[in-house]
Amino acid sequence: MSKIIMGENVQLWVSGSCLAMATNLSVEMSADAVDVSSKDHGRWSASRLGKISWTASSDNLFTLDDYNKLVDIMVKNLPVDLVFSTVANGAAAKAPDEDGLITPATGWKASNNMYGGKAVITSLSLSANNGAVSTYTVKLNGVGPLSKGNGTASV
Repeated sequence: MSKIIMGENVQLWVSGSCLAMATNLSVEMSADAVDVSSKDHGRWSASRLGKISWTASSDNLFTLDDYNKLVDIMVKNLPVDLVFSTVANGAAAKAPDEDGLITPATGWKASNNMYGGKAVITSLSLSANNGAVSTYTVKLNGVGPLSKGNGTASV
């Protein structure tokens, strides 16, 4: 029987580092539908898959280190190694600190059970509203295929 995975147990690693303070993660795959309909198909259309693409996005509470790192990567226009995976060391979570954080002392480690690939940052937005916690959103487009078992990321 399949096990239900809670959202807090799936993380995003960019260039080997787990993005801190994530509140939302989204990964989407899509494919172009190529129409191959002919007179021989009668009144029903027919399609085949064309190019496959993928994107990822993450909403995070603002941390200066992660945000600055992402800005630098985007400005350099370099593809990054991206891994989205379940957390391998969830049992190593420590007791909550003064901010309620439970991140293990060695950081989060990725399991080898999901996917990864190269991606470019296409959008990075910061929101710093008066009286509210600052947040940022990063959006990435895949460059090439996703590979299963790409869970070598840590921290």
